[in-house]
Amino acid sequence: MFDQTDHAIHYKWDPQTFTGFKLRFDAEGAARGGHCCFHVEDWTCHSITNEWPCEDLEEALAVLSHFFTIDVAQERERLQAWLPVTLAQAA
Repeated sequence: MFDQTDHAIHYKWDPQTFTGFKLRFDAEGAARGGHCCFHVEDWTCHSITNEWPCEDLEEALAVLSHFFTIDVAQERERLQAWLPVTLAQAA
């Protein structure tokens, strides 16, 4: 599920309990030239329980694939079609 407002993609998301993994892009940090603008976040009960900062999309996809089965090549293509222009340039 894509969320345009916070540049996030929800994975393994359970809308009833609000638990799952989320891939988020820090657009403000990227605009300031920051590193680790991609964040894989583990959410439980409206709170981040763990976070993995990643330098690029490849690293973020590798983190996600560690937690559950994901076709990295297919997901990369799917995300490239969705990514905002600034996010695509950072990836």
